[in-house]
Amino acid sequence: MLGKLTAFIGLLSSFALHATPNSELMSNLKGRLHPLPHHQGSLIKSFTHHTQSYIYDQALAIIAFTNERDQKNAKALLQGLRSLQKIDGSLYFSYYMDGKSPYPEEGGDKRYAGAIAWVALAATHYQHKFKSEDFVPFNKDILSYLKSQIGSLSVRGASHKALRFSPTDIPTTSWNESETAALEHNLDAYAAFLHFSNLNKKSPWQLEIRQLKSFIMAMWDPSRSHFWSGANMKSGFINKEELYLDNQSWSLLALDKKTLGELKSHDALEMNCELFYVEHEGVKGFMDSKPASRPAKSKFVWSEGSAGQILAMKRVNKLNDRKIACQDTSTNDFIHSMKKMIRSDGGIGYATTTTNPDFTTSSSVAGTAWYYFAANDFNPFHPSEPE
Repeated sequence: MLGKLTAFIGLLSSFALHATPNSELMSNLKGRLHPLPHHQGSLIKSFTHHTQSYIYDQALAIIAFTNERDQKNAKALLQGLRSLQKIDGSLYFSYYMDGKSPYPEEGGDKRYAGAIAWVALAATHYQHKFKSEDFVPFNKDILSYLKSQIGSLSVRGASHKALRFSPTDIPTTSWNESETAALEHNLDAYAAFLHFSNLNKKSPWQLEIRQLKSFIMAMWDPSRSHFWSGANMKSGFINKEELYLDNQSWSLLALDKKTLGELKSHDALEMNCELFYVEHEGVKGFMDSKPASRPAKSKFVWSEGSAGQILAMKRVNKLNDRKIACQDTSTNDFIHSMKKMIRSDGGIGYATTTTNPDFTTSSSVAGTAWYYFAANDFNPFHPSEPE
């Protein structure tokens, strides 16, 4: 009898790893929602063991709820963000669950452009899916703020316009955020401007779309067939000291298919396969970054970035009718392996165990939402275009 019971438990465990229905992922996200006081919408708790809601996670949850046609919860999160929006259209990087922010009092004026752009992209998803203009003015204010953060720089002798990382320097870091143009943030803003303009034909941001795309393509290195992480807005120097997983995967998710056809997109993804592939604690996936010329200090699986790489592999494979695999592991095999990161609450852990203080094993909105995107072959960068 005990043997049969053990076998049955094993069967249930196996089933749990093979089947993670969307309803379970959505249930986890719904369980993280916290209403703001005075009926001003909701915020979502980013990590199980955390007291803050990051606006990037808000955006991911809005996109996931929207794709599942859960208008009630998507709207509540957008209402929450709208109630927190500053007069200039910006938002702080994170908020406590009561709507108060740790910034600027507790550590600088953190209004990171990429996270703000994701909120704009989420509002466009909502408009597109539900044919609703409830948050169009809110979105316009965000995009107007992002436009104000675009500045000039010279890259390889050519003039460009790019989105700065943050309006002010953050004293606790070793670099100046206000003088940095990150590729990742410019991809986020490019997608936000592009898809809002696709839905709203009278939008005034065609110039910004062209400018941001020009900078993005300036970060492509044809000799290496991959993207660099960004440039200094004062000197124009391209950062070639570090390599980041998201620079390749997010670029290949955000850019249009015609542009991808002109790049060696498989080479960029294969570089990720070679440099960032990790098998840790029984999970096959990818780590976040490494120095360009040295090994990484620690290796762990990052769920959010791993799902982005999987989704980019799926998109490029479909585009080029190929079946790229990393370390003999297919996209479906990666998705199956990542199910081992499911935590007790049904969400996806942010990372496997690591000493890196920026990563936690806690159940996370980002890991859960990106896992949902990858498992459903859904590209969050393209709300207004069929994939």
